[in-house]
Amino acid sequence: MEKIIDIEERIPTLRERRKKRTNLRFTILLAIFGIILLALLYFQSSLSHINKIEVSGGHLKNAEYYSKVSTIRVGDSLWDFKLKNVEASIQKKNWVESVTVERNWLNTVTIKVKEYDKKTFIKQGDRYNLVLQNGVIYNLDELPREMNLPILVGFKEEDLLLKIIKQLDKVDEELMTLISQVNAIPTKSNPYAIRLFMNDGFEVRATITTLAEKLKYYPSIISQVKKGEKGVIDLEVGSFYRSYTSEYGEQAKEEEIDDQTAGK
Repeated sequence: MEKIIDIEERIPTLRERRKKRTNLRFTILLAIFGIILLALLYFQSSLSHINKIEVSGGHLKNAEYYSKVSTIRVGDSLWDFKLKNVEASIQKKNWVESVTVERNWLNTVTIKVKEYDKKTFIKQGDRYNLVLQNGVIYNLDELPREMNLPILVGFKEEDLLLKIIKQLDKVDEELMTLISQVNAIPTKSNPYAIRLFMNDGFEVRATITTLAEKLKYYPSIISQVKKGEKGVIDLEVGSFYRSYTSEYGEQAKEEEIDDQTAGK
């Protein structure tokens, strides 16, 4: 026979449950009110305003420049702008490859900029400007103190410039350090003909479209040259070597070296 629970026995239990539910609701409402109050206080205080803008990754332009271009300022609300809009304003610069903007801590904005790599210098009249990985010519305010990148001479057409940069971007870094100057010497039979002057004293004749593929054999070729001898390495069609004496004659080569030095 089932035991019958008297209503009088259940009342205290029901009261306890109601009390717990009431306390829980009150706690939740109090927490929500507290969060709203803290949020209001935060947005009214200086903590919600930008106190610092940190910029990293810029070399062509300094942190102050990118901070200015970002359109945000110290003292502005930390939440009164869209991150994508700030990124877009910096990304418009044709030397910027990518940019990331983040809100950090309570009142700091960080801007991480990635600029296109510097590939070469290009001689334009009496000026030397930078050519970046994407083919953009970045005008320098003053003559660089160190010419530690190859110098392009005679690349007046954009198509040729983009092609040579694309090829140089494929060249091994160690080989790139050996290239001193690249001259465009187009002919009717070969509009992509180039001549490279190397830092180790050799001259290379090549074609832009196959430069990266053929230049990788350069170390192997010069290793077979008689010690102390320098000359021309022709990579236009095959790959063969001629000494400067047989190619130019002694006097002609001296004049060639003088011309190259004057070209720089």
